[in-house]
Amino acid sequence: MLSLTKLSNCQKHQNVLGNFRPNLMKKLQIFVITLLFISCNSKTEKNSETIKQINSLHKVAEIGTEKLYPIKKGTEIFDTLIVNKQINISIKRKDLDSYVVHKSWSSDKMFIEKYRNAEIILTIKQNENIIIDTIFRKEQFTKSFGKEFLDIAIFHNYWFNKIDENGIEFLGVLTEPETDNSFDFNNYFNFKTKSLEFSIPKESEE
Repeated sequence: MLSLTKLSNCQKHQNVLGNFRPNLMKKLQIFVITLLFISCNSKTEKNSETIKQINSLHKVAEIGTEKLYPIKKGTEIFDTLIVNKQINISIKRKDLDSYVVHKSWSSDKMFIEKYRNAEIILTIKQNENIIIDTIFRKEQFTKSFGKEFLDIAIFHNYWFNKIDENGIEFLGVLTEPETDNSFDFNNYFNFKTKSLEFSIPKESEE
């Protein structure tokens, strides 16, 4: 009887262990699956954050599209020598640090274009003597062309036009960059009065 009882007890212990092992394996499997799920979610969130950051940087780059014309300041020099009158005319167009800003949109992108302002330096010499030395900036023409136009315009250029027995004529142009919106003006240096006269061509007035 004792041996049968011991045998019966051993079988019970084996049954208990047999039932415990499958339960333990199931719990381990659930635990491992849970860990994998958390890990995947964490990676997904990180990837999502990375994508958001990349997209954000891309938007900043698109909105911040900006160009400056010209990038570096420069000086253009136009010299004219009138031999029979011993007159030397020097015109310098010099870029400034200030600029006119134009904004435009295309395909949901904002483009900012900056155009440098310029000043004109006019020097006239006769027999090596300076008879005029002056500087022009667009602000000097506010009464003639209005502040509203000058706020969006630059001093495009200034040229020697012609000479006659009474004086020298020059042509200047103020323009809104990349448009047909512009104004011309004339300067006439009078040999007799030694003064520089200002006028607006009829075509420009119209």
